[in-house]
Order: sequence, then structure tokens, then C-alpha cells
Amino acid sequence: MAIDMRSRALNDFRYYIESSLYPLMIFADSPRSVSKFVSSQFKSRSELIEENERLSAENFLQRADIMHMQALEAENEALRKLLNSPSSKAPRRQVAEVIDVDSNPYLRRVIINRGSKSGVYEGMPVISGNGLVGQVYSLNYGFSRVLLVSDPNCSVPVLSSRNNIRAITTGTGVHDELSVNNVPRSADIKVGDLLVTSGLGGVYPSGYPVAIVTSVGFSDAQPFANIKARPVVDTDTMRYVLLYWYQSVDNENNDSMIMAKQRSDSKHILRQEKIKNLIESLSRSPSLDKKNNKKEQ
Repeated sequence: MAIDMRSRALNDFRYYIESSLYPLMIFADSPRSVSKFVSSQFKSRSELIEENERLSAENFLQRADIMHMQALEAENEALRKLLNSPSSKAPRRQVAEVIDVDSNPYLRRVIINRGSKSGVYEGMPVISGNGLVGQVYSLNYGFSRVLLVSDPNCSVPVLSSRNNIRAITTGTGVHDELSVNNVPRSADIKVGDLLVTSGLGGVYPSGYPVAIVTSVGFSDAQPFANIKARPVVDTDTMRYVLLYWYQSVDNENNDSMIMAKQRSDSKHILRQEKIKNLIESLSRSPSLDKKNNKKEQ
């Protein structure tokens, strides 16, 4: 052992000894390997059964929610027709893949494989299954660059889902931290509050989760509270995003609202003309009666 520790003279001898004893080591370790394999198989099977049951329950609940949503949509459509209000169309969405990340450590931007040939435009909102990701800030024919909500140049109008307090989130350059601005110290903001898009400004659709409040601080020297939040979307691990055609939908809704207003205005004008004609006919009838009486005399 002393020779083996102080020199490499026995390296070859140890190599041949270990090689010759390798089958014996495998045989001696076989009970542990077999038990480990069997336990992993049973564990994976039980996990699959549990996951299958959980997904089946979620699928059942989602189907019930879909049926309820269909009933609400039908009721909404009937009410809109009753009020002569334009119906809102479902927004167009398209899946895109994240293919690259900006190398600047102080910027939070990614590149996706959709460009102008797919109808992407600057300022388009980008979402995911969890919430808001950011917006497109530049594009070419085949690719687009997305400004993430955690970028220092990105600001999102939000409101608290608990009490509808409005604020603005701004990126800090850190992937898991946002700064919540313009919130008075007297505002009822608590740790754990969910911040969603407010829809103000017309850039982002309303109601999409943005961040969760992680800390709330106050300072006598500052008129606003010092609030930090964590984005609901982990932009460092996401691979796919959804492009949201928001401005086109708004334009269609605005056009339909303008058309509805024109129709209602035309009906109002027509009603006014009818009333005017009726008044004129009533005002003329006495004079006609007098003329007829004179002719008869």
C-alpha cells in the first residue's frame, strides 16, 4: 500500500486485477441493481397512473368549463344583437419558437422564427400559456426580436386582480424581478397579489397575468411604494410562445362600432325627419282648410 501510494509501479497490476474481478463485482452488486430497477418500475408506473388520473380530472373540469363558456358566449351574442352592438371576434394567434437569446447580459430579448411573412408587426404582444412574455420590437422577413417584460426598456400597464389598483411594471434586467411603479404608499398592495394587464394604451390585451408581488416597502422620502414583483413566465426556460394579433382585432371592433354608430345615427336622423315632416303637415292643415272654405264661399 505504501508503494502504491508513493509510486505508479502497481498501476498495471491493479488494472488487471480489477478487470479480472469485474464479473464478480457485477454478480455481487446484482441484487441491489435488480431491486433498484424493480422499485423504479413500480414507482414510475404508480406515477403514471396518478398523473393519468389527475389529467383525466382536469380534462373533465375543462370540458365542463368549455360548455359553460359556450353558453355564456351564446348569451353574450344574443344580448349584443338585442342591443345592436357589434360582436367581438376571437383573436388570431400563432405559435412561434424561440431560436436565439440576446448575448447582452443587461438586455432581456429573444429571437423567434416568425417574421413579416407570417403577418407579424412591431408592437405585437407575445404571450404564453402562463401569461405575458413581452412584445415584438423589430422584425424582418423570417425572424422577429421580442422585448421581454424583464427588459429595462419594457413597461406594462397592469392592475391588481384583487382590488383593481392600477400600476406600471418595468423590467430591471433580471429575469425574475420587475419594478412596480406609480403605486401610492396608501394603496392596498400585498405580497402575493397577481398583477394582470390592464389594457390601457392599446398595446397589450387586458386580463393576462404579468407578475406576482414579492415585496412591498415604504420610505418617508418617497411618495410611492417600493414594490418588486416576479414575472409569472420563466423566460429563461421557455421554448415556445404565442403571437397575439391584438391591433387588428381592435381595428375590426372599431370599424364595426363605427358602422353600428352610423346605423344608429342614420336611424336617429330618419326619425327626426319623420317627426319634422309630421309637424310640417300638421302646421299646414289649418291653412289648407281656410283656403278650401274661402273657395266654397
